[in-house]
Amino acid sequence: MTESAKRNDGTLLDEGEVAGYLASHPDLLQRYPEVLGQLEIHHDCGDAVSLIERQVRVLREENAGLRRRLDDMVRVARQNEGTAERLHELTLDLFAADDLQAAVEALRAGLREGFQADAVGLLLIAPETEGAVAGDPIPELLHADDPDLVRFQPILECGRPSCGPPTDAQRRTLFADTEDRVASAALVPMVDERRVGLLGIGSHDPDRYHAGQGTVFLRRLGTTAARILDRLLQRG
Repeated sequence: MTESAKRNDGTLLDEGEVAGYLASHPDLLQRYPEVLGQLEIHHDCGDAVSLIERQVRVLREENAGLRRRLDDMVRVARQNEGTAERLHELTLDLFAADDLQAAVEALRAGLREGFQADAVGLLLIAPETEGAVAGDPIPELLHADDPDLVRFQPILECGRPSCGPPTDAQRRTLFADTEDRVASAALVPMVDERRVGLLGIGSHDPDRYHAGQGTVFLRRLGTTAARILDRLLQRG
């Protein structure tokens, strides 16, 4: 026996009792095939390796691999569920904002608190509508021909997030206060009916954002932020 068996009252069963129980319940392993898969049953065939044993070993290894893959899928599903919930909460906070400044603050706070961002950068493109953007201008607001937007033009044009280490120029523009500590970043274009701007989510960890990672939630974040922020930008 590889592990000690116990009665319901917690006392140990000896091997004779286990053998006797199996003898009186010959269909037990049919009802619990997972137990059979864990048993070591040797097929005596001299010095040769039994083909049956080899098949059982291969099937056992494949089963262990499938279990690991299933565990990974469950882990990723739980992570995605948590990300979706945090994105939902951030969306509600953005919708509750009364003006552009409040929405920008909600976006920054939501990414820092809910998504553990070490740095958040934001560039907004002023609409061409005359009289748009009510109230005092905010430092994140730029005109479409501003030189600071040029280095992000490829990302804005393709409309897809870019993950990895930012360039020095991108760090200086998006993460001016923490540029020396941002080792990787997700650069998220905010595009809806027009190009609204660009969102930068920075991390001190160089492996946090990388080129091979999925960007489904980042794209949803960019679209949601674009729709809400543009509505506030257009409010005259």
